[in-house]
Amino acid sequence: MIGLLCTVSLIVNAESYQTENFTIEYDKNISINTIKQLANRVVKNREVVLSYLQQSSVYVGTPINEHLIIYVSKKRRTPYQDWNTIHIPEKRVLAAFSDSQSEHSGMAIIHELTHVYAVSAFRKQKKNGYEDRFYDDGLAVFLQHRFGGTPEYPDFGTDLYRAVAEQSAKYGSLISLTEAEDIRHSAKTGTARKLAYLQEGAFTQFIIERYGLDIYFKLYQGGEPHTLTGKTFSQLEKDWIELINVFAV
Repeated sequence: MIGLLCTVSLIVNAESYQTENFTIEYDKNISINTIKQLANRVVKNREVVLSYLQQSSVYVGTPINEHLIIYVSKKRRTPYQDWNTIHIPEKRVLAAFSDSQSEHSGMAIIHELTHVYAVSAFRKQKKNGYEDRFYDDGLAVFLQHRFGGTPEYPDFGTDLYRAVAEQSAKYGSLISLTEAEDIRHSAKTGTARKLAYLQEGAFTQFIIERYGLDIYFKLYQGGEPHTLTGKTFSQLEKDWIELINVFAV
């Protein structure tokens, strides 16, 4: 187990908990025992994410070289990654290590760590003012679903293909994959946002299962779909829709 050392932060009224690979920044009202539990969770989840990514010979690591910060936030309502910093709502941290856990108290650590350690070529390209995270969120949703210790948003433990079929029935249709990012950003909550996340994760699963992890990472790094798979993106989407339709409710 990685040795852990608690140190006093330079941030006023806050503390920091230093490990070999990351630092946790938190308000001093949180018990050190809770922070140790969080640190151990991050250590294990980091190992899982990196072990999975490194199965591919195409995986090239991350351009994020700065020391990883896990910031326990009083302000944020949902987990969020911003370059080398992962923001986790304080309420979720407290709930995760208490007897009052619920499906809405997940910390999405694997999801956010995936954003740190796997940065797609598309994320650097702005799309309507936002980072294009179609592939990034797809991989993050897929790995959180696959390896998360507790059911979390957006699938809450349901198979991703089945979850897409069920959510699209509520929404009224599938979202075009080329529009998924726009929908996800414009719909801050609700059915549409959840469906967009689910579709990105389910499409990632589809590509990995049908073409393999190496081909997926070549797409992730900006490779042209037809060159890599023999099919255009729209043809891949059509094949994916045919699979989703098998799970239609």
